Parts: sequence; C-alpha cells; structure tokens
Amino acid sequence: MDKKEYKYDAFISYRHCDLDKFVAENLHKTLETYELPKNIKEKLGITGRTIKRVFRDQDELPLSSNLEDPILDALNNSKYLIVICSPRLKESLWCKKEIETFKKIRGRKNIFCVLIEGEPSDSFPEEVLYDEETVTDKSGKKKKVKKLVEPLAADVRGVNKKEVLKKIKEEKLRLISPMYNLDYDDLKQRHKLRKMKKMIFISTIVSICAILFALYSTFMFLKIFNQQRTLKKHQAISLSSDAKDYLEKDSKYNAVKSSYSALTKFNGVKMPYTSEAEYNLSESLGVYDVGLSYKSTYELKTKGVVDYVKVSDDLNYALSFDESEELVLWDLINFKKLNSFDNLNAFTFDDEHFIFLASDKFAYISKDGNVIVRDIKTGKELKNIKKIKYSYQSIATDMDGKYLVINDSPNLYLYDTTSFKMISEHKFEKENIADEMYFSSDGSKLFVGTSIANYDILKATKTTMHNLNTNDLKENNSFVLNSSYLSGTIENGDNIIFISHQSVGTDYASVITSYNYKNGEVNYEKVFDGAWFEKMVKSNAKGVNSFAVSHGNVVDVYNLSNGSFIQSFSLSSDVIGIYSSYDKDIYLAFTTNGTVSFLSLEYKEVINYTGLYQLNLNKYTIVLATENGYLLVPKNDNRIIYYEKTRNKDLKKEDIKLDYVEDDSVNVNDLDKVKKDYNIKNKNLVKSISYDSKKTLMFVSYTNNKLVIYSVKDKNILGEVSGVSQIYHYFGKDKKGRIYVGNLNESYILNKDYEKVGHIKSLVKLDEKKDRVIISNNDGTYSSLPVYYLDDLLKLAKEYLKR
Repeated sequence: MDKKEYKYDAFISYRHCDLDKFVAENLHKTLETYELPKNIKEKLGITGRTIKRVFRDQDELPLSSNLEDPILDALNNSKYLIVICSPRLKESLWCKKEIETFKKIRGRKNIFCVLIEGEPSDSFPEEVLYDEETVTDKSGKKKKVKKLVEPLAADVRGVNKKEVLKKIKEEKLRLISPMYNLDYDDLKQRHKLRKMKKMIFISTIVSICAILFALYSTFMFLKIFNQQRTLKKHQAISLSSDAKDYLEKDSKYNAVKSSYSALTKFNGVKMPYTSEAEYNLSESLGVYDVGLSYKSTYELKTKGVVDYVKVSDDLNYALSFDESEELVLWDLINFKKLNSFDNLNAFTFDDEHFIFLASDKFAYISKDGNVIVRDIKTGKELKNIKKIKYSYQSIATDMDGKYLVINDSPNLYLYDTTSFKMISEHKFEKENIADEMYFSSDGSKLFVGTSIANYDILKATKTTMHNLNTNDLKENNSFVLNSSYLSGTIENGDNIIFISHQSVGTDYASVITSYNYKNGEVNYEKVFDGAWFEKMVKSNAKGVNSFAVSHGNVVDVYNLSNGSFIQSFSLSSDVIGIYSSYDKDIYLAFTTNGTVSFLSLEYKEVINYTGLYQLNLNKYTIVLATENGYLLVPKNDNRIIYYEKTRNKDLKKEDIKLDYVEDDSVNVNDLDKVKKDYNIKNKNLVKSISYDSKKTLMFVSYTNNKLVIYSVKDKNILGEVSGVSQIYHYFGKDKKGRIYVGNLNESYILNKDYEKVGHIKSLVKLDEKKDRVIISNNDGTYSSLPVYYLDDLLKLAKEYLKR
C-alpha cells in the first residue's frame, strides 16, 4: 500500500476552454466537499475531510517566470491524476506532458478520465489508452509495442452545463470509490489478527469480545455492503439513463450496450437489477417490432462532421466525405466501413468531385487534381487519369456507369469505364463549363452548361446549355438559360426540365425551363422571383403529370407539360428531401426537424402519420432513400443513421379473426364514486380507471401519463408507473406473472413489483398458453411474437453486440 503522505489527493489536468474549465471547477468543488460515510472513515482511519486538497493550476499555480517547476512539484506531490477529456484535450501539448510526467512518477493505475464531450476515441489521449510493452519477436529481437488498455473513466457528457453539472454529482462516486479500499476482506483479515492477540491473554473475555466483535463486524459489513450496493445501484441507474439518452439520439448500438451493461457487468463489476434497464433493453432491441414504423437500426461513424453522401445506383454502397477530408466507402448490406481515402482535394471539394461508376467502381478527384478510379470491393486503383494542366473541376457519369466525363474547363474529356480509354473530347471557346453535367436517362445525350465569366454582381449571367452526343461529344443544339446556377434536371420523354437560379445584387430568382432536346426548342420558361428551389422530383405514379420542388419549408407542385402551378404545401421546417409514390399522386417530404409528411394532391393537404417515422434528433441536413429505408445525416454530426421498418425475425403471421378490443374502463358516471371510495388524490387529473379480470387490481390513469395501481381488497397503492398512455384494457398475465395492460395503440408489461419492463404497440391479445402476444398489423390482419423475458433479452443483446 502506498503510505506516502501527499500534499494533494488529486491533480486535475484540463484545457482552459469554457466547458473544460467549467467541469474542472465544479469537479474540484465536488471532490473537496465530499465526505465518506462516518463508519467507513472510522474503519479506514480517516480523520477530517475525506479529500483535503485537489490541485487545479488556476488556483494553485503561483506567480513564476518558470511555469514548469510548480506544475512538476504538484504532480510529484499528487496521489491521483484526473484528466478532463474532450476533443480539445489532444490539442494541448501541456496537458499531454502533464499526463506523461504523472504516468512515469505514479503509473497509469492512478490516472482517472472524465469524459465531457465527444466519443472516447476522439477525446481520450493516447497516453491513457495505451501502455508500452516490451516483446520478443521470432528473431529474438526485443521491441516496444503499444498495448490497448481500458482507462477508469467517468462520463459526464450532457446537452448543456446544467445537465453536465448533474452528471458530475452522479458520477463523483466513480472517481472517489477507487481512491479507498472499501473491500471487506481486508478489514476482516485485520479483525482476525486482533482476535488472536486477545485470545492469548484471557479466554473468557476474548470469547465475549470475539462474539461482540463478530456481531459488530457483521453489522459493519452489512452497512458497508449496503453502501457498495447503493453505489452499484446508482451506476446501474446511470447506465440505464445513458441507454435512454442513446435511444432518444437514435443510437441503437450504444443503447443496447448501456442497458446490457446495466443488467450484467460494468468494468468487471456485477450490476444490480433495475426495471428501467430491462425496459430500455427491450426498447433498444425492438423485440416487439412488427414493421409498423421506421426506426434507427445502424449508424455509420465518420471522423469528422459529414458534408456529403452519395448512394450507388444498386443501393448496396455509399460514399461519404466529411470535415476530416476523408472519403469513406460503406457497405449498406452489412453496414460496415469498406475503405477510406484521404488523398482528396478538400479545398474545393463538393459532391461533383466523387461518383459511383455502375455497381463495381467509383471515382474521385485527388489532391493532385487527377481522377482516380477504384474497384469497390477491393479498393484497388484501376486508373489514374492525369490532369493536363490544372486540377480537373468535376466528373459525371450516366445511369449505367458506362461513361466517365471529366470537366477540364473549357475542355471536356469522355472515357469508356471498361477500357479507360478516352473516346472523345470537346472544347468550348471562351466559355467556362459549369460543375454540373447531366446525362439523359438512356445515356445517349450529355447536357453541359457554359457561361462567360462575369465579375459584375449587378449584371445577370446567362448559361448556354449544350446538347452533345455522348459517343462523340458532337453538339446537336443549344439554348440559353436565363440563369447562372444549375440545381438539376427532370426528364420527361424527349423533354428535359432544368431547375436553375439567378442572383443579381441582393435579388434572386429560380427558373424552370422545359427544353425538347430533339428539336432544340424551349417549351416554356417560368421565373419565380424571391424563390430558390433546392430539392425536386418527378411523380412516379402512372398517369400523373406533375413534379415537385422545394424552397425553404414550402413544396410547390407544377404541371410537367406546361409548368402551370398545381398545389403548394407548407411544412413545419425546411425540406431536405422529396420522394414520389409509385401508385398514388402523393409526394413524401423530409424536413430538417425530422418530420416526414405525405403531400396528397388528391386531398390537397399535408398528412402526418404519428409514429410511422421515429426520427428523434433535433435537426437533419441530408436524406437519401435506400432499398428498404433511409439514410439521414444529423446536423453537425459525424453519423450517418440508417432508418428502416424494424421487424422481429420471430414474427409469425396469424390467420385469425379477433373481436375488437373494447374499453374496459369504469363508466364515466361511476368514476366519482370510485375516486371517493379509494380516496384518490388529484381526482381532477384522473383520465380513466379499469380493473384486472379477477377485479383484484385497479389501474388509475392520469392526464400526466402516470399510472397508479391499487389493491382492490385493502385499497392500498401497490405501485406507480410514469410515461404510460391511457390504460383501459387488461390483457392478462404471462407465465412469470407479469401484467399486460394498455390500449389499442400502446400497451405495457409490468413486473411483479408493478414496474414497467416492456412496451408493445398495437397489442390486441395475450395468448397465455402459447406465451405469445398477438399484434394488429393495422390492415385487418394479425401477427404474433413470443413473450420476451429478461434472460431472452440478455441473450439477444449479447448476440447483437457480438455482431
């Protein structure tokens, strides 16, 4: 045991930034004001305050021309080092030196980490994540290698300082506990030695003392055991709370991991059971999902905040580019990272700098200004198309990935993607090529916009659209767009609709131009002053002749043939994506706040289906459709989250007919009598009252989503549950005596202590004999799922985390 007297119990190392400083100051106060329970202090021989002094340089550092000496002195005289970890910490050479110095003096076991922001991989310094170890290789040479270790850490991350401060108070025990030996075995050994000494002197007195001492020791053990159990209970509750937070942030993996740890072991310590953890594990695993709603199932993490994402035409792969200047190739079948590349020209990077070529290749513009083509499965470089003079500006391909066109303004180069030979080239005299280039759907035509450089912001710029044959880049015809910025195209037979913009001074407008590329004539042109169209889509429904465009939080629908206005829809926030139904005149719009709306032209209204899309984050910037779901990127986030209709693999279709689940609650006219008989508090807030089948339990639902369970026999309260919808039906008990109650939309599983441990949507029946739940598919059909107990959930979670 370390018997050295230390001037400081702990040294806090941190960056002098706002949040880091806030955590350091409050952790300092919390540690110096905390007191261990009196009985434990007595057993450990602690007098006075538990933690007497904590070093934090802002308070303890004296005025000195040499800052290094007082810091080194403090480190030498500190028993523990507490590192405040955030993504900013790695930028501090001073903090790195403090950690390295302490590690040499005291070793890494006395170093604790406090995570305040970011993920552990982004915030924990290498000095605490790795130890150097000397190994001998096959040739007998000794070399040093880095060995990954798991630091002792507390997590105080929160959405604001108030929540962080709350977490500090909750997590302080994680730092304080390892500073003291609270293990009973050590205490017990000392008591045995004392007993043996006393037995040498007098047998009768020692026997009596031994009995009294044993009783006292047992009492103290129980007290200390209860203290340790309380600490573990707090930890389990904290992990469960983390799981709930992760669920609300649509991070399924972390939600499963936290709730599973809360029910098994955390840092090697067995956790006590909590109903909250079981409920959150059931929710995060989605065991009762039958495919009625879109929920987050996977998340792809990039190094930096995501800027751009593209999905391959076969929907099996995605490419992302983020602020770390890394291009990442993702497998959307297994949702894993296949490869990453950092040799991209990030200074001028946009989504015209990388593309998929068919389903087996992709291309991007490198830092050198060349075009690199790679194989998707292997990442192997297939072709490096060297720049002629300056960096290539943009690249494009047709729908089949047969051609690769390179913009080397004012020149165009066309390559065959099988042989990588240049097929043809085209030069535009005195004109600059726009970054955006578009192929016709059959790949036979290439549309390229050019303009003459205009440096006068008060003068309108016009773009000439050129219609080129793809095979030889010869021009068929051209026309002039009354705009300068291209957004995209919609193809309708022989007609191409261009969406473009014009900006002159502070005035701006959007332009819709319909152009027949066979005869070279403009069908119509519509100018919309003060609008800036962003997302657009053509209706896929048979016989529907319309397309939709968005500007801000508005979606406008126009006639494809003549550009006439059809309908406008106002949404709750800005639109990030529009999709079209294939069988109805309906558009689907995703907005920044996570709302997904059905825009019906038939009913001329916005329809929102509650619970169908469970997008829980505050703001999104990108949405992309895949075969079975959607990829969404939250604002200022390094995650690409996949949402799909989650369906349990054990789901079984049932060919049955069931009676409508009726309201079993007490008649409104009898409510007042029941309230009076049971002396129910807050009578005015009672929403409904119902009973179990044997009328032994009474369920009282409140308007604040609270449920109180009474014993009918003695009218006592048996339990209270928060966060539940109105209860008006009792479904029965499963084989372990758990209760199933709810309504047509939301039902809940309560354990024997009347705690919420499960949640089932659209439950209509509990099959007690088969131990299965029958769930409505909301279309007149039914499906069934097995009842999941705690052991089942833990087994599923273990398998999921392994994957």
